[in-house]
Formats: sequence, C-alpha cells, structure tokens
Amino acid sequence: MNLKSKTNIAFFLALITLAMIGWFSLQGNRRTEEKDQLVSHSRDVLEASASLRSHISNAAAARRAYSLWGDSRQIDAFSVEYKSALADFATLRKLTADNAEQQVSLTQMEPPMKARLSLLKESIELHQGTPDYPKQQDALTGQSARLSAQFIELIDKFDLAERLLLQQRTAAAQASYLRGTRINAFLGVFVFLFLILTVGFLNRELSRREEAERSTAEQRELLQSILESCSDAVIVADTSGKIILRNPVGMRYNAGAPAQEIDEKYPQLLGLYKDDGETLFKTEELPLSRALRGDSVNGLEMFIRPPNGAEPRWMLAAGGPLLTTRGEKRGGVAFLRDITDRKKADEQLTVALLESETLARESKELSELGDSLHSCQTVEEAYKMSENALSGILGLRPGALCIINSSRDLVESAATWNNCSTTELLFHPDDCWGLRRGKPYGGPGSPMACSHVRASGAMNFLCVPLVAQGETLGVLYVEDKLSLLAPSPQAVQFEQSTLKRRSIAVAERISLALVNLKLRELLRNQSIRDPLTGLYNRRYLEESLNRELHRAKRTGRNVSLVMLDLDHFKQFNDTFGHQGGDILLKEAAEVIKSRVRAGDIACRYGGEEFSLILAEVDTEGAQRCVENIRERIKHLSLHNRGQTLGTVTISAGIAAYPTDADSSEDLIHAADQALYRAKKAGRDCIFVYESLESGSKLTDRSA
Repeated sequence: MNLKSKTNIAFFLALITLAMIGWFSLQGNRRTEEKDQLVSHSRDVLEASASLRSHISNAAAARRAYSLWGDSRQIDAFSVEYKSALADFATLRKLTADNAEQQVSLTQMEPPMKARLSLLKESIELHQGTPDYPKQQDALTGQSARLSAQFIELIDKFDLAERLLLQQRTAAAQASYLRGTRINAFLGVFVFLFLILTVGFLNRELSRREEAERSTAEQRELLQSILESCSDAVIVADTSGKIILRNPVGMRYNAGAPAQEIDEKYPQLLGLYKDDGETLFKTEELPLSRALRGDSVNGLEMFIRPPNGAEPRWMLAAGGPLLTTRGEKRGGVAFLRDITDRKKADEQLTVALLESETLARESKELSELGDSLHSCQTVEEAYKMSENALSGILGLRPGALCIINSSRDLVESAATWNNCSTTELLFHPDDCWGLRRGKPYGGPGSPMACSHVRASGAMNFLCVPLVAQGETLGVLYVEDKLSLLAPSPQAVQFEQSTLKRRSIAVAERISLALVNLKLRELLRNQSIRDPLTGLYNRRYLEESLNRELHRAKRTGRNVSLVMLDLDHFKQFNDTFGHQGGDILLKEAAEVIKSRVRAGDIACRYGGEEFSLILAEVDTEGAQRCVENIRERIKHLSLHNRGQTLGTVTISAGIAAYPTDADSSEDLIHAADQALYRAKKAGRDCIFVYESLESGSKLTDRSA
C-alpha cells in the first residue's frame, strides 16, 4: 500500500471521527436543550402557580380592604386580580396540557378557585349593595376561608408535584449534560489521540518515504556507479527499439556508429558478425531485438569488426526483456562481455592441446619405434625397420639413413624412404656439416647447404648426426619441403621445429639401437667365436649342428661334418714358440674360411683341432672341399720376425648325416673316429667314416 492510499485512509477515518463527534455533540446538545426546556417549563408552571396564588391572595386582600375601608379603588384592583387569576389558571391549563396528572389536579383545583373568586366577587357586590349586613359578610367570609383552605391545599399539592417533576427534570438535564460532557471529552481525547497517531503515522510514512527516496537515490547512484565501472557493455532499449541507455563501455563500443535505434542498418553500422567472422547478424537475430520480443539470450558469441577500422573484438552476448512488477514489458537489455583475450587463450590452448596430442602421438610412435628397434637381432633388421617406420613418423617426408662404414672414410645409405632423391647415397663424412659439427644442421637459416645435398634440395633439408655413447654412427637426412606449405609463417616455423624435434628423437633412438645391436653382436661373437682365429667355437658348433640336423631331417638332405687336426702342432709350437703357433692357427683359420661357402660353418673345436659343418653336401663333396684346404695349408709359407717357419700338414675325418649317424653326438663321434684313423694312417690324409654294420671299414680318401 502506497503513501497516497494510506493518507486517504487516515483522512477518511479522521472525517468519520469528526462526523461522529459532531453527531454526538448535536445529539447531546439537542437532548440538553430538551431537558432545559422541560426544566424551564416546570419553572414556568411553578411561576404561573405562584402567580395564580398571588393574584387570588391579592384579590382576597382587595376585597378585604374594600370591605374595611370602602376604597373603591380596591374594586378595580380586585377586578384586575380576578382576571389575572383566571388568566393564570388558563396558563396553567395550557402549560400542563402534556401532564395528565397535573391536569387532574387543575381540574380538582378549578371549582374551589372559581368558587372562592365568585364568593369574593359576591362579597364585594354585597358590600356595595348592603354594606350594613355584617352577618352575610361573615357567612361569605367563612365560606371563602374554607374554599381558600381547600384551594391552597390543592395548589400546594399541585406545586409539590410540579417541584418533584422539576427536580427530576433538573437531574435529568444535569445527567444529560454530564453524559454529553463525558462523551465530548472522550471524543475529544479520542480525536486528540487519533490526530497524534495520524500525525505520527504520517511522519513515519514521510520518514519512510524520505528514506525510500534517499535509498532510491543511493541505489540509483550505486547503479550508475556500477554501470560506469562495469567492464561489460550494457545497452537498454524501449519497446519501440530506441536505445535509451548505454554505459561508458557500451558507448565506447558504439563509438563512431550513429545507431540510436534498432533498425535494419544497425548490424552493419556496428559491424556485428556471427562466430564465423564473415556473416552479418540480421536485425531480428540480435540479442537486444530478441530481448524486446520477450526472449532471453545467453552465451551468444559475436564478432565485432567496427567500420571505423578499430581493432576487431569478440563478444559474449546475453540479454532479456525488462518487465514491470505487473509483468508488463518496458523494453529490453543486452549485455556484451569482451572475450577477445579468452578467445586468444582458447586458441593458444587449442594449439597447446594439439601440440600435446602431437607430442603424445609422437611419443607413442617413438616408443613403438624404440621397441621395434630393440626387437631387431641385426643392424640390417634395424635399417629395414627404420625404412618402414620413419616415413610415417616424419610426416611422409623423404629421407635417408646414412651410416659411416667401418673404415670411417665413407658414409653409405643404409635405408631410404618416400623416394628420397636430394642427397648422395655415398659421400665422405666431411661433406655433411651435421657430422662435422656434431649437431643438427639444415633449414632456411643455414648459411650453406651440405655438399652431399643435391641442388634440388636447396636449403629444405635437415641432417641429424647419429651419435651414441660418444661414437658417431652416421647421419639421418630428411627433406623438408612440406613445412613450406603451411598457411602462415608461424605454422611454417612450428612445422620446422616439430620436424627438428622428431628427427632428433628418432636419431637418438636409432643411434642407441645400432650401438646396442653392435654391442650385442660383439658379445655374441665373443661368446660363439674363437678370439684368436675368428672362427666359431665349439659351443656354437654344437648348437649349429643340432639345428642343421633338424633342418636336414625336415628337407631330407645331407649334412657332412669334418674334423681337422694340424699334424705335429705340439712339435711346431715347441720349435717356434707360442707366437709361431698362434700365427699358424690364424693362417690355417684364414685358409679354412676362404675355402668354404658363406652358409658353411667353420669352427675351432679346440687346440689345433678344427671342424666344418657343410650343409646339403655329401661325403664326396666334403672330401673335395677338405682336400682343397689340405693342399692349401700344406703349401703355406709362414714367417715370424724375419724367420721362415716350417710347413705343416693336416689330417681330416668326415662323417655324413644320415648315412653315418642320426644325432649330433653320434655324428661328432663318427668324424672323430675317421680323424683318428687318418692320424693312425700316417697323417696328412683324409678318411671318410664308413659304418661297421655295412661291413666296410674307414676308407682313406687322401689324394
């Protein structure tokens, strides 16, 4: 309830109260006046009664005076009094007309009164006629005294009744007056209190209104301060689309655009584009237009490209209708928040996420590459694995894996992918600046191209040295023309840095894998080869023999085992010393390696004894091979420190699978028996084992 309504109610109550006071006062005055009239009436009756009494008494006195002194003037006085008495009685009749009891009293009083007056009149008349008849006068006087006593008794009774009535009317008038006084006093107090309450109420309401106005003013100032300090743009329009309020930020965003109402040109004037940055908003699609239609808008992104050439900004729009307390629309409001920095941060975050995903994918690919390389058994497998994997890891860029040879004077291509054609496949280590400097080299920022890079490669290449455990193994070469196809200089730089990072990581894994493979091969060679002669040792012989026998069993082919022994090696060693003996063993091993096929296995079985595993060769073929070895060793010319060493011969025993034995142990035993027979037969000869079950003996097959 507002102040106007409250004031009207208070005024209405005050009017009702004042009307009640007036009505009660009027009624009280009326009753008091009536009571006063009754009292005055009773007094008039008493005065009339007293006058009647007085006139009758005066009439009697005039009659007596006339009788005594004969004064004729008394007759006139009697006549006046007589008439006055009758008039008074008539007045009493009139005054007591509303009082039945008094009328009865007057009716009783009237005969004696008139009788006495008549007697008085008769007495005067008698005195006038016969003044000397005292007896008649005495009779009239006695009768008049009786009537006078009766009249006085009746008039006294009348007066007593009227006085009682006067007392009652006086008491009633006083009571009415007191009641009216009390009512007026009560109403006066009530009005006084009501006025005090009303004044207090009005003062309170006025104070509240002042407080409300002050609070409203403060809120308005606070709202204005909020609008001025708000970092968001606030734009308010009325129901007609006219813009009625902009805070300073909103004015700044609309600077240079004379848009005072929302019309078809409004989006173009302000440069309001959708989130694609190219499509202009339609007027009905704007947040403020939708708010004026009664719709709420939240989270709508807008791209603002001001026509005046100011910096484009990204805005997050929200808005809604402005409603009164009764739900009536008064307009609409739109809020615009600058999210340009957030959009840039989102873009950076997106780039970071993409880079993170790229790094994760790269890490996974590199991890798989490392696992694959560690699973390789030989460097050739590692080269092949690199050739297959690096095409995808390096983004389909052509490249080559170039390895320094054992003499370290040439760099040879061990693997290429994606038709790499911009580098020489064989070049000197000094032709690569990456190998010279020991760190990655190449790209547009390099002062000059490597000598092994062809002219078509220009500066779009990258050379990463393969270095592990302090040893330079080669170089990873990658063509980098794809990076130049990126849409922006930043993207080109990003692609180049990504390629460099990946190439370095790939080079590290390949280098480590190659070093491990070489170390593994070295350890394997040390475990299966004789360090002096370079031939396989006895352990490898036993493993290989079992494998070859299983293979021969599956394919149904022959396997020959040859046991060779240098004749009189102890005597040679005693004569020429251990150094001479070592020279002999090395030379004999070189002869054996040079006279067997690549797939054959030559071993130092122990001491001066050697063995050969010849797959898919029968005894005749084995005999021809061993005979060639025997002849070559027999004609060796050995020298040590200018001293010519003596010649030496060998003895050999041959056994074949499956004719002579069906297991490795039996085959070795058969070849040993054949060698034993060759020694026993005089040495420098070859014996082929023949089974005793066939009735044959060991056969000398020496030339």
